This record gives sequence, structure tokens and C-alpha cells, in this order.
Amino acid sequence: MGKGSGGAWWALLLVAGVLVVAAAATAGAEKDVAAAEVAAAVDRDPKEDLRWCRKGCRWQYGQDARRRAECERECRERHRQGEREEDEDEDAGALASGRGECRRKCASRYEDQPWRVPECVSRCRRRGAAGEDEEEKEGGRECRERCERRHAGDWREKQRCLMECRRREQGAAEDDSDRCPCSCRTQCERHQDQGSRRRCVEACERRREQEGEDGNRCACSCRTQCERHSDQGSRRRCVEACERREQEEGSGGSGSDEDSSRGDRCQKKCQRYSDWPARLRCMEKCQREERQEEGRGDADEQDSYCTDRCEERCQHHGGRETQRRCVRRCEREEGCRRRDAVAVADEEEGNDDRSCRQQCQHHRDYDRRQHGACASAAAATAAAAAAAGRRWPAPSSRWCDAHGVVRSE
Repeated sequence: MGKGSGGAWWALLLVAGVLVVAAAATAGAEKDVAAAEVAAAVDRDPKEDLRWCRKGCRWQYGQDARRRAECERECRERHRQGEREEDEDEDAGALASGRGECRRKCASRYEDQPWRVPECVSRCRRRGAAGEDEEEKEGGRECRERCERRHAGDWREKQRCLMECRRREQGAAEDDSDRCPCSCRTQCERHQDQGSRRRCVEACERRREQEGEDGNRCACSCRTQCERHSDQGSRRRCVEACERREQEEGSGGSGSDEDSSRGDRCQKKCQRYSDWPARLRCMEKCQREERQEEGRGDADEQDSYCTDRCEERCQHHGGRETQRRCVRRCEREEGCRRRDAVAVADEEEGNDDRSCRQQCQHHRDYDRRQHGACASAAAATAAAAAAAGRRWPAPSSRWCDAHGVVRSE
């Protein structure tokens, strides 16, 4: 009994020893595999990183050719920058300690996003490991947690969410740097409400995309946009129209969505105009027509602006009467209304002055020609002025001068 039980104990100890050895071997193999994966990530061909970066651009932007091309251009620039840095640094120790550490850290951090490795390595080399850790804690972790909550089961949507979140963060940082001094965020800082500011930024970015703006073109404030007008009146009207349009785009409340949709429709309608002033006039006319259809138009302001535009257009005519005829013809073509009855009275007064000399030509006597028939023309002028609420001298005190113009004593 004693010998049998002792043999059983020895057998159990032998089996336990075998299991311990097997477990140790398995753990060592797993460590070797993990080390091999990290080493493979470190030694990855830069062209492979570039390929993954381009694939990430295609996943993120899809059919948006312009943004996809810009994303791929950034991938190529980071790839070339990495090659230049590798050529410049000939110190093997620095390569092993500095760059190798950055690449290992980035490969471990973005093992599920290999296209992010080159960008991470570039930031790590510029700012150092401490700065990268701090940035990851502040921004990357928030993006990762947010996308994990939204797309926990869909890996592809989660990666797209991560890339979009990171792109927005980089865009916010670049707006404060040297890209464009008059970015959409800068233009919309006048809005105190966060919702209004966000809608203003979205409308600004949408307008730039539709107008085909790129990084070399920068739409600044309304005053900067309107500096092309040499005339002070034209510049003032341009600034007012620009500010009114931006105010409609960034106004809060229930009408903001309607104004935004109206602006989108008018922008699409007026895209055929390559000249900015022509496009602006088209936009104003389109928005005015839509506001009138919705019952929100301000007729007095619109007609005043319409008449001012006609007067500006006709100011190159030399004579006062020629300018007046040009303005009236322009108002008929544009559909403007006369602003008040005084303007009508002024026109009729001018017509009376012009026809006075013709009415008096049949009198041989000079005095009768001056005082006779012109009284009827002056009476008509007085009636028109009275209808407009203006005072006029008595008919007996009015007479035509040598030039045929009605005068009063």
C-alpha cells in the first residue's frame, strides 16, 4: 500500500512538472510572436504605409474626388518627409533610440489603423514622446471613446469615424495656424451663440466647396471682399449685401434652416455666372423673389436698393435729363417701384420746364410769350407738387425765363 501510494505521488508530480514546462513554453512563444509583430511593424516598408494611407483616404471620402486627392497629397508629403528625415540622419544610435521608439510606439498604438502610423511618427519626431502622449490623452482618446460608443460592432465605420474625428481636430488647429488668415471660423467669430456660429461655419465651408475654392484662395471679411469697388457708394452697398447674406446664413431660430436652404438653391441657380458681381446680383434677385413668395420680403428696402443700383448704373451719362431717362428705363427693366410721389413730381416738373418753351413759341410778343401760355404748364406742375405734399408759389407769381424754365418771384 505504501509503495503504491508513493508511486502515484511521483506520477502526479511528474505530470505537474510537464504542465508547468508547457505553460512556460507557450508564454514564451506568445511573447516571441508579439515581439515579432512589433518588429515587423517597426521594419514595415514605408511604401506599405503610403498604401494604407491612400486606402484610408478612399474609405473616408468615397466619391468626393477633391478631398480624396487632398488627403492622398498629404500622404505623399508625409512619405517624402519621412524619406528626407531618414536620409539626413546618419546616426544609427539616434535611429534606434529616437525614430525606432516613435515608430514602435505608433505601431503599437495604431495596430488597428496602420495608415495612421506615418502621421503619428511625424508628430512624435516633431514634438517628442511626451507631447504625443499628451495629445493622445486629450484628443485621440476622446475620438476613440466616441467612435467606440457609436460603432462598436462595425470595424469599418469605426475607422471612418476615427479618421473624420481626427481630421476635424486637425482642421481646427490649422485654422489657427498659417493656412488662411480669413478662415470660415474667423469670419463667424462675430456670432456669440455657439449654434449660430456653427451654422455660419457650415454655410461658409459649403459655399467655398461650391465655388471651387482651394487652399490658395482665401475669402476674407466683407470689407476685404468689397475693396475691388473704387466707388465709395458701390463699396458700401457691397458690404451691406455681404453682411446681410452672412447674417441670414448664421441667424439662429426656426428660420435659419429655411434661409440656409434658400441660399443653397440660389447658389446652385447662380453658379453659371463666373463674374462675382454678376453672381451677387443673381443671388440677391433670387433670394428676393423667394422671400416675396414666402411673404417675408421688405418691399421698401428692396425698391430703394433697386433704384440706387439703377442710379449707379446711369451715373456715367453727362446730362441730368439723360441720367433720369436712363434710371427710369433701368427701373422698368428691373421691376423697381418709384420710392415716393416726390420723385414723380420732380419728373413732371422737369417735363414742364422742358416743354414750356415749346408751348410759348406761337406768341410774337416777348412778354406774352413769357407770361401767357406758360401759366398753364406751371399750374400743372403745381398740381403735381401739391399731390406730393409740397408747397408751390401762386400761379400769378410764376413766369418763364429766357431759357424757357418756370420761375417764381
